[in-house]
Amino acid sequence: MPKLPAWLVAFVVTTQLTGFFCFRQPENPEPCEMDPLGCDAPESLPLDASCTLSDPLMVTLGEGESDFTPLSPSHPPPINYGFQGGQHYYLGVDVANPYAASPGFEVNFTIQVAADCPLDAASCPEWTPFASRKAVITDKALLHTTASGSVETTGYVVVLDEDPTYWQGGGVETRVQIRAEVRDRCDRKGSAVVDFIASSESAESWSTDSSTASGSGGSTTTGDGSTTTASSTGG
Repeated sequence: MPKLPAWLVAFVVTTQLTGFFCFRQPENPEPCEMDPLGCDAPESLPLDASCTLSDPLMVTLGEGESDFTPLSPSHPPPINYGFQGGQHYYLGVDVANPYAASPGFEVNFTIQVAADCPLDAASCPEWTPFASRKAVITDKALLHTTASGSVETTGYVVVLDEDPTYWQGGGVETRVQIRAEVRDRCDRKGSAVVDFIASSESAESWSTDSSTASGSGGSTTTGDGSTTTASSTGG
């Protein structure tokens, strides 16, 4: 049997040992692979000039990769983490009074955080912007009509600047506010707001839309820009 060159032996040993000792990461999709729009830059929402509706949209803010779950004081969205250290929410909306003849929405998600601001405070001295995302949804396949006649769409990735639970500690309460502003093809508008206290219990290692997070918060749903606040505590 001919003797193998030393360089070839070293190459084989090195590659085999590297493959043996290297940790193989689980095959999880990137967040934007799960996003219904692929995280693509939004286009303009085409308006329907024939629409004569003028009532404000009634919006509910929710979360979930594929199944819509309304956000509430006892259900803030779970934080999803990636291997590269990022974190994001999967957010969505439900519109109770859609324009069935020409469906489509422009949705603006914004998230801000206030340190040391309890939920019963009428206002927070300083808010820090944490995330924003604009999505224009015109594909009917992404708009699910419920048994009640509302239309819901979900799974939109909103990347956070950092993890709000890192602000917790020393008795400091980190208040998180998520807002969704929605416009339809009739140029009607509506919004929904949810406030809650950040909790490590709402964190997840990987994206799932079946788990329930716990926390405390207040939620607001408006159709005309007015503000009504309901605060309670849940677990």
